[in-house]
Amino acid sequence: MKVRGIPRLLVGAALTGLVILVPLLGPAAGSAGAASTSWFVIGDGSATPQSTVEFWGAQWSQDNLLSGGPAPSSFKGFADNVPAMGDCSGTFTFTTRPGDSSAPPPSLPLMDGIVHVLIATSITKSGSTISGTFVDIGAVLPDPGYAADPGHAGTGTFLGSLCANGGGGSSPT
Repeated sequence: MKVRGIPRLLVGAALTGLVILVPLLGPAAGSAGAASTSWFVIGDGSATPQSTVEFWGAQWSQDNLLSGGPAPSSFKGFADNVPAMGDCSGTFTFTTRPGDSSAPPPSLPLMDGIVHVLIATSITKSGSTISGTFVDIGAVLPDPGYAADPGHAGTGTFLGSLCANGGGGSSPT
């Protein structure tokens, strides 16, 4: 389903099976000079419903499994340049900077108490640029304790995939 003309929003399946609008971080897609957003990330091999996941932190690369191989240790779980997706079908890419130089938000971007994350299949590093591939968006019920410093991990319970293209395999019910 394509979403056009609705800045800062992406359509996905809600936990109830209804359609929801998920707010994204960063500039509005389609606004002047802005064509990307920012997201937290988990590995596709870690995206099992009801499992504990780390979407931000110093140990992200150790705590997340990716089908495309291990992530670089300098990736801490925040993608600061995610091009607008348009819909939930296909494979998408993101780029970011190492560590907390990716400028994660000071507090979690929640919608109804849920943080939405990219489900990555591979992440690599070339010079100071980290690049990743993702196939899905997931919902995480966050634990307390997140801070923008990688020493204060962002963790929570993975509830399921919103696009059902990968990761947990199906929309949560």
